[in-house]
Amino acid sequence: MRQKMTIMLLPVGLKCNLSCKYCYHGVMSKKLKELEVMSDSILERIICESSLFASDIDFLWHGGEPILAGIDHFKRAIEFQKQNALTDSKINGRIRNVIQSNLTLLTKELCDFFAENNFILSTSIDGYQEAHDANRVYFNGLGTYARVIESVSMWRNKGKSIGAVSLVTKASVEQPIKFFEQLKNSGITSCNFHFCAQDESRSIETIPEKESTARFFKTIFDLWMKDDNPDFPIRNFRNVLRTFCGGKPLDCHSNVEGCFGFIAVTVNGDVYPCHRYVGRENFCIGNVLETSLIDIYNNSNAVYREFFSLGQECRICEWLNVCGGGCALERFTAKGSFEVPDPDCLLKKELFEYIKNKAGYLFE
Repeated sequence: MRQKMTIMLLPVGLKCNLSCKYCYHGVMSKKLKELEVMSDSILERIICESSLFASDIDFLWHGGEPILAGIDHFKRAIEFQKQNALTDSKINGRIRNVIQSNLTLLTKELCDFFAENNFILSTSIDGYQEAHDANRVYFNGLGTYARVIESVSMWRNKGKSIGAVSLVTKASVEQPIKFFEQLKNSGITSCNFHFCAQDESRSIETIPEKESTARFFKTIFDLWMKDDNPDFPIRNFRNVLRTFCGGKPLDCHSNVEGCFGFIAVTVNGDVYPCHRYVGRENFCIGNVLETSLIDIYNNSNAVYREFFSLGQECRICEWLNVCGGGCALERFTAKGSFEVPDPDCLLKKELFEYIKNKAGYLFE
């Protein structure tokens, strides 16, 4: 049994109410014409079998947009957890319910329910309004920033913290100071920067030049260090700093065998190693209506192992314990192999070296 497992649920598959220009699901994320929600039987089976995986379990609702599943879906999830004693001493570990949402559909009813049942919310905010609304839009092209900020405020008024994923794009790469200041003032309490995927249908046009991206992150790091605020962690920088004192990065893509801690189940019960693989049929490893989730996981060891087929260049790299080889899917989709370097390899090396030169002395 693992110490920790993240079980990802995609209750409406890849369906979403937004049409973000850099979505890594690209054309696989379809408009809301026929919305199918995960059945109770699939949801119950996932939750019932979860205790076989690990002592600490994160149920991570993802998508698409998981809130499209409606409040009843989440109420039943809590009921199934209680029925399976996941909220008492039967498991000597920790259970968390986490939702990654664009927050444009958060209502007072949902907010109250999530707060009362100790859900953890995370969202996406690309710094300031102009940059955010350049890419994170509804299907009619209108921006979502104001609605997201409204939802963040509603959640924070419950006394809850909230993290955000932020992407640097052509719309924001020349404004790192504005990005940092507006992000801090948005109401979020932590941030994790992501790079735009380099392989999907619409994302290419949003990706800034490497040189500009490097300058952006160096400036953000300097601002963050100067701010010296422990209540506003930036996960990317903390990952690097953790390795300087002998720790491991927190993110899956920064750990060589990070994928082993994840499994994803989509709306019809199909199972994938991670939500990033959903819709790519060659990476479907089973279906919970045919085989137990734990058996699917245990029988897929070779699939997970393939993700860690790092090339020699990566294995001898001084930054392997910081980078972990990067996201396996992004390596594969960029060049058709898991044994190639991360598409942002050189950029990441430059940033790691910069952080080491700026802050490495703190750990000597």
